[in-house]
Formats: sequence, C-alpha cells, structure tokens
Amino acid sequence: MSGTHVSRGWAGLLLLSGLSGLGLQGVWTRAFAVGLGHESPAMLGVVTAVFGGLAAGACAWAWIRRLPFQASTVCAALEAVIGIWSITTAWTVPIAGGWLMRWMGPTPSGVVQAFVSSVGPLAVLLPATMAMGVTLPAVERLISEGDRNDRNVGPLYALNTLGAVLGVIVSVGWLQPWLGLKGTLCAFGALNLLCAAGFLLLGRQNGAKAEHAPAGASGVRTGNVAANRWSLPLLAWTGFLGIGFEVLATRLLGQALEGTVFSHAAVLGVFLGGTALGGALRNRWVRDPDRALPTLLLGQAASLVVSGFVVVWMPAWHPAIRAILGDSKTSMLATEWVLAAAVVGAPTVLMGLLFSSLATLAMRGRPDGLGWALAFNTVGSALAPAVVGLGMIPWLGSRWSWIGLVAGYLVPVPGWRRVHGVAFVGIAVVVLWLPRPMDLQLRSTGTRLVEVREGAGDTVAVVEQPGGNRALRVNNRFTMGGTASTNAERRHGHLPLLWHPAPRRALFLGVGTGISFTAMDAHPGLKAEGVELVPEVAAVLDAFLPHNAHSTDLTVHVADARRHVRTTSATYDVIVADLFHPARDGAGGLYTREHFAAVRARLSNGGLFCQWLPLFQLDEPTLRVIVRTYLEVFPEAQAFLLRYTADTPVLGLVGGRGPLRFDQGWMDRRIADPGLRDALKPLVLTEDIPVFGLWFAGPAWLSGFAGNAALNTDDHPVVLFQAPQTLVGRATPGHALLERLLARSPAVPEGVFTAPRDEAGWNVRLTQYRRARDAYLFGLIAEASGQRDAALDRYIDSARLSADFTTGYAQVLARAAQSSKTDPDRVRRLLDRLTEARPERGVAADLKQRLGL
Repeated sequence: MSGTHVSRGWAGLLLLSGLSGLGLQGVWTRAFAVGLGHESPAMLGVVTAVFGGLAAGACAWAWIRRLPFQASTVCAALEAVIGIWSITTAWTVPIAGGWLMRWMGPTPSGVVQAFVSSVGPLAVLLPATMAMGVTLPAVERLISEGDRNDRNVGPLYALNTLGAVLGVIVSVGWLQPWLGLKGTLCAFGALNLLCAAGFLLLGRQNGAKAEHAPAGASGVRTGNVAANRWSLPLLAWTGFLGIGFEVLATRLLGQALEGTVFSHAAVLGVFLGGTALGGALRNRWVRDPDRALPTLLLGQAASLVVSGFVVVWMPAWHPAIRAILGDSKTSMLATEWVLAAAVVGAPTVLMGLLFSSLATLAMRGRPDGLGWALAFNTVGSALAPAVVGLGMIPWLGSRWSWIGLVAGYLVPVPGWRRVHGVAFVGIAVVVLWLPRPMDLQLRSTGTRLVEVREGAGDTVAVVEQPGGNRALRVNNRFTMGGTASTNAERRHGHLPLLWHPAPRRALFLGVGTGISFTAMDAHPGLKAEGVELVPEVAAVLDAFLPHNAHSTDLTVHVADARRHVRTTSATYDVIVADLFHPARDGAGGLYTREHFAAVRARLSNGGLFCQWLPLFQLDEPTLRVIVRTYLEVFPEAQAFLLRYTADTPVLGLVGGRGPLRFDQGWMDRRIADPGLRDALKPLVLTEDIPVFGLWFAGPAWLSGFAGNAALNTDDHPVVLFQAPQTLVGRATPGHALLERLLARSPAVPEGVFTAPRDEAGWNVRLTQYRRARDAYLFGLIAEASGQRDAALDRYIDSARLSADFTTGYAQVLARAAQSSKTDPDRVRRLLDRLTEARPERGVAADLKQRLGL
C-alpha cells in the first residue's frame, strides 16, 4: 500500500477518528464554560488548552515512533486512550470546572481568567489531546509501510479534517441535543474505542508492521534544503495566522449571523471543510512544494484581501439570502453556511494546500517530520486565540487586525522571483483600501452611531435615533434596551423590589443600558450590585446618562453571571435576572436548573428571585421548558406581566424561599418614602390595584402549563438548541405567544393574598381590573394584526369592565382625536359608546363637545 491509494478501511477509521476528535473538543469547550464562564478569556482559553495538548502529542511522536510495536497497534492504543479518557471527562470536567471556578472567584481579572482557563483544561484533557496529536502521523506511518511517499500527507489530512466537519454537524445537530454533554462525550469515546478495535482487526488482516526507516530511506526526498529549513517555523507562523483568521472572521461574521449555537458551528464547519478540500487537492495542484511555496503564501494573502472586501457585505446579504432560501429552519442554517463560505471558503482551501505542502517539506529527510510539522503548527495555533482574540481585535480593531494577518502571509521565502515581488506590492497596496471602518455595523438613514467598541467577544454600539433616543446594540442583532423605553426598563428594577417587604441588598444580572439596574437607587437603604458579561457594555454606560444616573450604593461587576452567583459569599434579599435573548449562544445557561438553584442559595430568608422572560423572543415549547425548570427550584412561583404591550410583552417568574404573599396595606408601607413615591408615579406603580393587577398566574396554573416539558440543565441544555427555532418564521408577531397565554390565563389570583380584602370590595375590583387588562391586551393584539374596529371594541370593553383600569378609555380618546376630521360620524359613535361604558367619567362627553360632534 503506497502513494495516494489509501485502503478504504484505514481511510474510514481516520475519518471517524477526526469526527470524534472535533466533536469532543466542542463538547469540552461547552462543558468547561459551565464553570469557567462565558467571557472571551475563558472560551478562548479552553481552545488554547486543546491546541496545547495536540502540540504536546505531536512532539511525542518522535519518541513513540521508535516503540517496538506494529503501527496498527500504536494507532489502536492511541484511539483507546482517547476513548477511555474522553469517557472519564464526562465526570472529571464538571468537577474540575467547579474547582477552577472557585479558584477564580466571582470577578477575576482577564489575565487570571485566561491563565486558569488554559492551564486547568490542559491538565484535565492532556492524555486525550496528546493522543489526538499523535494520531495523524501514526496513521501516516501505517499507510506508508516503509515507502516514505510524502504524497500521502494531503489526502490523509483531508480525510481527518473531513471527519472533523462531520463531527461538528453530528455533535451540534444531533448528539448534544439528544444525549446531553455527558452522553455525547461517552458516545464519542465509544466511537474511539471502536476505531481502536478496527485498527487492531485491520492490522491483523493486512499484516501491517511498524516502520523504522531512517532519514533518507526509500521514498524520502531531501528536496530544497533552504525550503526544508524554513518549513517548521513557517508551519508555526501559518498556524498562528490561520487560527487568528478563524477568530477574526468568526467575530465579524457574528455581526451578520444569528448568533446561535448553530452560527458558530457553521463557521467552524466551513473552515474545516475548506482546509480538508485544500489537503485533498494538494497532490493535484501542488506538484513541487519547493517552487509553489512563494505562490501559496502570496495567494493566501490575496485571498484574505478579497475576503476582507466581501465580509463587509454580510449584514446586508443575510436578509437577502434568507428571503431567497425561505424561512424554514433548514434555510436559516443554510444561509449561515453560505455566508460563512463566502468569507472563509477560499482562504481555508489555500490554508489546506499550504499546510500539506509545508508538512511535505518538513517530512523530507525526517522520518518523524510529520509529527514535528503538526507540533509547530499547533503551537502557533495555540497562541492565536489569546494574541488575536484578546489582544489585536480589542486594541487595533477589526480592520487593522485583518491587515495584520494579510501582512503576516507576505513573508519572503527562498525561491521568490520578480513576479512574486510585483504581486507582493500589489497586495500590500490593495489591502490598505479595505473598508473603513470594518466593524460591520448597520448604518441606516437618520441614525447616528454615537460609539462603537470592538471587544474580544462582541461588538457594542450606541445608536442614536432621529428623535434623540439612544439604544444599545450588541453584534448588530441584539438590542439591549434604550432610552425610548426608559419607563418600561425602570419597571424591571422597581417591581421585584416592591414585591419584597423591606429589601436591603439586591443583585441585578444583566446590566445592559443600566436604566433598569439604576432604578433601584430610588429605594432607600438599598445596596445593589449589577453583573454584566460584556466589558464593552459596561464601558458605554455613560452614553445613557442621565437616564441611568445613580449613587455610590450601586456597583457594577464585569463578570459571568452564573459564576458570580455560584462563587460569591454574599446573600441578597432580591435577585433580578433581566431579559436574556434565549436563542443567543450561551444565554440558555442562565435558564438551567443548576443556575436557578445557585440563585436560591444566595437568597436571604424571605428573599425572592425574579426572572424576566421576553415572550416576544420565545415560542411556547421553549417557554414551557423554562417554566418547568424554574418550578423545580421555586415550586411556589408566581407570574407577573411587566407592562401592557403587544409588541414586546414580558413575563416575570417570581419565587423565593417561601410562598409569595401580600397583605392589606402592602403598597402603602412599601412606598412610604416620598422620594420612592415620586420615582414610581410616572410608572403608575403607586397604587396596589395597578401593581397587583400585573399578576398573571400562580403555581398551579404554571405547573399545568409546563406539563411534562423537558428540564433545562447544565448537562442537557435544552434551551440552547431549542430556542433558535424562534428565529424561524419572521412573520410571526411578537404578541403570538401572549395571545395564547391570555386565552388560558386563570380568572382569579391563586392564594397571593394572606387574607380576603374587604376594603371597598377590593377583591372584586382586582378581578374586574384583570379582566379589563386582558380585554385591553386583546385590543392591542387586534390592532397589531390590522383589525382596528375589533381593537376599539376591546378598548371600550376594558373601560366597561373596570373603573380602575383607565388605559383602554384613554386609548379610545386618542384614536377619536386623531380621526375627528376624517371620519366625524364614526368618532361621534365611539365617544357615545365610551360615555355609555363609563358614564361617571365625563372626559368622552367633553371631548365630543369640544370637537363639535
């Protein structure tokens, strides 16, 4: 067996080994994030740890190849080590993640976090990752069987990397959602054990023997000595540049793609697929690596320049391609693969060609050359996440980071000719014309970008609208609040505090614009802490002054909310979790049973936890999962509406260490402070009927609604994989889920109050208020659906049902004033109906008289 004629058996095993290897790396990264956090230093640190283990294993090949065993036995042993160790990591990684989390504490510095997140996983995963690093050179020796033909490198590398592509698809698309993290690790480990058995079986059938050919043996060419000498340093350098490009391209594509777990999988899958194709084409396209090396390097630089001009169009292309492909889940995923291919496709094909060519040069004259080639390449790759992700992008910005990577490939090597010099100058000139800026932020007519900050993991923009209001936008897609909805945002902070009798310490998870968090400043004697994951979000808080002005009693920590809750020693009377977009990669971890249990452990006696849920970003199956998971930890939870809107409805789950109960005079006691009362007046939160009228459902109804939905856990992150479904069907209005919930909501509160209230028929008034509220919400839904007449009927019904609920009455008055000149007869009838519905309120009659109707 020689040349490129690789036996189908060995090829299949190498493919499966690559599938398992990449699948394992993805699960390890996600499993460690549970403890280490989702900050960029933590996520990139785990990637560095994996590359470090691969490099160590590749270095060990020089020693392993001398062992007196058949090559097939060595391959089988490596696969067995990977399989056994991977299965053990299903239990060791969570334990190690907990230790490392406690070592780092709630708010570690970036340096400490990067160090712990690299060294810890490196130690835990080292046996498996080292064995992975040896696999390719071991199989190459097995295939060669004494004929050191360097034309095997490209096809073998292509097979192994193609398996990695399949590993991404199988892991994210099937195994993790079905089996969970532990089950997926065990499944991949079992696959490696099957590969071990396959190597032993095929080895016996083929009689494969270990190869100990000395340098310069049959089939090993020495080639260009200078090029050979350059090959190992260039492998390290191009490994650094290649992974650096992946980090940068992933960051920029994050401004165009949906930002889900499938988005990252698409970029990674295309990246690996391109390199696999390049390796497969090496023997056909690169006959002589010595002479082709300058052309490959210049071609690589040129491809990055072209991709730099292409990537800036991705935010505009995304909706256009979605419109062409349709709005199914398949088309959504296909759009992301197409966009990723447009940016990284050509460069990665050239990377595959370049790596396999340099590896071929490194093998000439060295029996262990492929091992050293992989070692140098993965060492460079290990450095790239920290240098590019944590250094170049935040400090230089995307444009100069991209230019830096292009410049990195313009490395003069032996064999350059005049034509190469001309190409060098051309590329160097053109790259300076890359679009400025290159942050990919959408710029629409009438809006102004007040501030844009590019960080290691996210790009944050403060956008000013034509009316002067400002909004916080993350990665072009996620709006994290703004000044236009200041009153609504302040409710996020005030309401949970009002539901506690006397809060003295509060924790707010997800600071965003700071408007919700700083609303807490109005509560006397309260000390509050806020936790924000994205450093750039915390850095632009001043752009939202004076709406988020606050005293020194409020502190903001830049940290992972999960880790902060699990490692802090403080206890809190109230913990508030603000709106987290469930479909965003990583956000699903904030809805797990383990996180809710950690929050409960941080509550003081009588403390409560409010989890706000964006109904306009959820579908019913995902909401049922979250509700059931919440009830597992807070079985006596109550649900409240945030405010009355059909466009962006929000539901709050409120639970604590005991049942939530209110008594007569609650609101009078809670807002006795004049300053607090003044802050609550614009929000209509000074009277108990409007406040308690927000109550939506109790534990019995919530339990029935959740039914037998799956639990969202750290091991089975159901929301992570299920929530992206909400991005399918763009025509689905934000009020769709609210409408279904209203149709099934309970008629009366379930045990919220400690005793019946008889003050002026208070219970009757509250029931009437809630019925009027529901009628008004149905009216908003009808109006949003284009049913204007039905909406007005609902608004009038709401006025008739409750004297306390005045919002529907005011809505009809506003519509009447708007249409008085265009349709006076219709307006007269509306005002007559409104007067009939609420005769004691003379505003409708007065308006009719003023309008001359």
